[in-house]
Amino acid sequence: MKDPIVWRLIRWAYGTYFVCLGSASLLQIMGVLPEPHWDQYESAAAATFELAMENTHYLVPFIALVWIASGIAFLFTRTAPLGVALLAPVVVNIFLADTVLDNLYFWAFAHTAPFVALAWHYRSVFAPLWNYAPSPGNS
Repeated sequence: MKDPIVWRLIRWAYGTYFVCLGSASLLQIMGVLPEPHWDQYESAAAATFELAMENTHYLVPFIALVWIASGIAFLFTRTAPLGVALLAPVVVNIFLADTVLDNLYFWAFAHTAPFVALAWHYRSVFAPLWNYAPSPGNS
């Protein structure tokens, strides 16, 4: 069964956004694109948190790869639930960093609202995780 056009548009827009965001992040890490200067918008706590993630030397590239993988997954109906599962921890991190560290409620909502809508739309795919009943032979 195909998704209604509204869900496809939300899924494609959200997936494309994260493919572009992850690609730009990787290009910045490789030195192809210049680093953005968000200093005037960040609080001291957010700058410290971002610096701690950058100093691991693996977390930021890993997050960029997760953005790309989940964005690509969102582009296809069959793999969209995988995109939800991959992106969930990252969206929670974005939401908490934007609300707790920076008070950027608009951006927290802009990242989280489409994700929650897509997660709700694909909730039936995740139902077996919570309703597992072993078969009589496999106890």
